[in-house]
Parts: sequence; structure tokens; C-alpha cells
Amino acid sequence: MNSCIGHSLSENFLSMKKPYQFRGSRCTASATLSARGVGRRPTALLATTLRERQSACPVPQAVPSSIASKPRLSYVGQAVAGGGDGISPDKTTYGSRLEEATGGVLRPPPISRPDVDFEAKLGVQFVEGREGILITDLNELFEKVGFPRRDPDRLRVALENTYHIIWVRATKQSRLARQGQILGFARATSDGALSATVWDVAVNPVWQRSGLGRALMERLTKKLVEDGIPTITLYAEPQVVGLYEKLGYVRDPDGIRGMAFQRRKKEKTGLLTRAV
Repeated sequence: MNSCIGHSLSENFLSMKKPYQFRGSRCTASATLSARGVGRRPTALLATTLRERQSACPVPQAVPSSIASKPRLSYVGQAVAGGGDGISPDKTTYGSRLEEATGGVLRPPPISRPDVDFEAKLGVQFVEGREGILITDLNELFEKVGFPRRDPDRLRVALENTYHIIWVRATKQSRLARQGQILGFARATSDGALSATVWDVAVNPVWQRSGLGRALMERLTKKLVEDGIPTITLYAEPQVVGLYEKLGYVRDPDGIRGMAFQRRKKEKTGLLTRAV
């Protein structure tokens, strides 16, 4: 049984006439007893439910795998900036790149392959902004790459509050895609001045290894750098860290990894029950 609050009340406890504290690890529950007339049993208000063996103490939940323990990478470009807000460069980690820094100016990544080439050879088009994105199609893409399916309404709000979005759509019908289908996606949240974080980089598995992932990141990062944002970070799956390093991202010198807070779902019966 959880050490915070038990599932039943003893007769000794019911006979007390002053507030009594149960103390356990990380939580405290109190009960106040008051006699209401001679011969009447006191009433107890407890911050717990009365179901057998149920505790009011939050049970630690597993941190979502979407962020937890993923290495954090920061963009430094072809030459490392002289210390963007929130980053403390470590020479032993960044090596010779620090010596290549040119006055602390963060340079955007070069676009290795122009848009016209993608459209001519693959029949795809890069689009900026959320206009034209169908939430159902985006969720379908997320599921194909192993991301959790998002609540449509919340995903719509997330896109509305995203700093910059870039996505790829098919410009023609083919055996690999339907016309207008979302084939790739990436977005960044930001305060617009000091820092930005890249999220939800996804490419349809059928279209992976065609250069779409690199192209999305080049264009998204370029936009953020040109907007003057000095600190650009992302949390990557270990197996794709190499791709981001080729684009000018480096692991955090302090080895910082992702952490996430998850609120426990409330019990259906509620947390406050009157016991008589």
C-alpha cells in the first residue's frame, strides 16, 4: 500500500478531536474531525477517494519517449558563433570550428539543392506556412514515421502558434503519392528574438533518402538564422544525429538531453470525497 494515505480509517483515528496529519513522501493529506452533537459520529473530509487501496499521491509517470533522453543539438553553422544566448561553447567539443568563427556571426546553411530541381525530378514542392495543410493528412504523416497521433483541435492550435512551418507536397499524382499529399514537414517555435526550437521533422518513409529531410532542415534553419535568432536547438533521435551534424548542428557541450513534464490523468471519481 502506498505510504502516503491508506485506504481505510481506524476507530482510534475517528476518536480524535483535532486535526491530524498523515505524512508520506512528497505529499501530505489532512483530516479535520468535528463532533456535531452528542452521540453523533464525527465527519471526516479527506483529500482522497474511498475506493479500496487507492492513494491520492501522484504516481510517477514515464516521460514521453518523444523527448526523454534525446541528445540536444544546437546550430553553429559553418563557423561557430561566439556564444549565442543559452549556449556556452566548449572548445574541447567544438574543436577547430571555434577558430573559424568570424566575429560571432551565425551563418545560414547553404541550400544544397534548389526547389526547381526537386519539382522537376521528384514532382514535389516546398511550401512555407500552415495554409493548405490538412490536419488529417499531417496526422497520417506523423503516424507513418512513428509519431503519436495528435488531437486534431490541439494540433491546429499548435500550428497557429508556431513561429515557422515548412512542408513538402506532391505536385502530381504518382504511384508513390497522390496530388497535394503532405510528404514532409518541419516546424519551429520561437520568441522571435533569442531562441528557437525545431520540432516534428518528418518525411514519409517512401520518400526518405530522396533528400527531402535535408532540404527541409536547410530551409527552416536558413529562415531562423536570417531572422536574427542566435540560438537554434533541436532534440534528435540518436540514429539521425549524423544528418544534423552535417547541416551545422552540434551536440550540446554539456551533454544535455531532453526532459519532459507529464501531468497524471485525474481519477474519474475525483480527488476530493466526503466520508461520513
